[in-house]
Parts: sequence; C-alpha cells; structure tokens
Amino acid sequence: MSGPFQLYHFDNNDGSSKVWGVRFNNDSTFTTCWGKSLAKMSLKTKGITHPDMVHKLIRSKERKGYVLSGNFFVGDDGKIATVQPQTDPIETAFPLNVSQEDTRIYWSIKYINNLPSENFQSFKALSERFKTIFVRFGKNFDQDPIKKSGLVRNSGIIKKEDGVFVFLFLLALKKFSPVGVTVSLSHDDDVEISDRLKMETEALSFFDTDLESIRSIAEEIGLLAKRLDLSMIAPELEDFYF
Repeated sequence: MSGPFQLYHFDNNDGSSKVWGVRFNNDSTFTTCWGKSLAKMSLKTKGITHPDMVHKLIRSKERKGYVLSGNFFVGDDGKIATVQPQTDPIETAFPLNVSQEDTRIYWSIKYINNLPSENFQSFKALSERFKTIFVRFGKNFDQDPIKKSGLVRNSGIIKKEDGVFVFLFLLALKKFSPVGVTVSLSHDDDVEISDRLKMETEALSFFDTDLESIRSIAEEIGLLAKRLDLSMIAPELEDFYF
C-alpha cells in the first residue's frame, strides 16, 4: 500500500455527494480515486507528463467546487480509512472493478452572478428548441428529471436507463449555451466530457450506442456537421464513351 490520498468532496444540490482524490507515487506516476461518498472507490494510475500536470488537475477540481477533506488512505478493497490498512505485499495499479450499473454521468448548470435576463431567456429558448427537435425523434422530456428540475436545481446524474437522448440534450446545451451559462458533464472519475461528440465514444458506449446510431438527431441539434449528400446536388448525367 502506498501513501495517503489528498481527498476532496463535492456536494450535489440533490443531497448526494462524491469524493475525488489524488496521490503522488514514487515512480513518476500519480493515482486518482473517485466514487460516491462512503462507497467503494475506483482507482486509476497515470504517468506524469508535465511537472504541473497534477496541480492543474487539482485546481480544476477546486474551480468546480470540490473542497479539501484531508489526507486519507484507500485500501485494496476500495474503502477509505484514516490509518494505513494492512494489505498483501503485492499492490496492483489497476482500477478496482465497479459495475456499470453503479456508474453515472454527472451534469451541472451554472449561472454567473447577475446574469442578464436576455441571456437567461436565450438559454430557456435554446432548451425549448432542442426539446421540440427531440419530440420529432420520439423523445418527450415531460417526465425527465431535467424537466422536473426546471433547469433550476442545476445539477444531477444521468443513469444508463435514462437513455442517450438525455445525454445528447445536455451536450447540445453545453455547446450552444449563451455567455454566462456553463453546462458541465463528467464521468464518475470526474473527467470532463467535451461537446466534441466524435471524441466521446466512451460516453456513447455507456448507453450501448455509437456515433452512427445517433447521427440523425446529433446532426439536427448541431453536435455533428451534416453530411453532404452529393446525390442531391450532382446534375443528372448520361453515360458517355470516349
């Protein structure tokens, strides 16, 4: 067992909370841990490619609202302890297995102080426009947890059973939100999900889908550029022999 983790906690507005931590190793690597509070942690070890790499990661978590809890050990069973647990002599650097049923995608919507009313109205109009598009594709958000929150609660989770449309809806809001409104999505390990859908195959696989399966709706809401159909613009030509 190596040294302790520097642990941070984050409280969601829905009453749940999660933990993220980091530990420097003695072999030019660092290990992060994450999970729901009082639950089994997952771990991942990466190489340090820049001297300030880990410090930048910590600062990014603090900007998101993570608060330092202190230094704690994480045992091979994934449990947090205040003292170093007794472990087997051989330590593994592989992540602890967590079933996909326990995983989540986290989302949050933040507004700057004194957000101009026109920007807020623009954000609401953007949300309603996307919902109208989704209805055409068979998805109604009336019973969705995002709809229930009225985009006021500002944070929540997406489970696998919620479906990929909820994820795409928030991703579109992330990409096109007006100035002063920030939409964030992240994996369980708190790695931020970008609005570049082509780069987020891991997030799509979480919902057992892929880029081609959701291309039509993704093109409609602007997450993918529409493919050019040459058959629609090419003039009709007769065959010629030379």
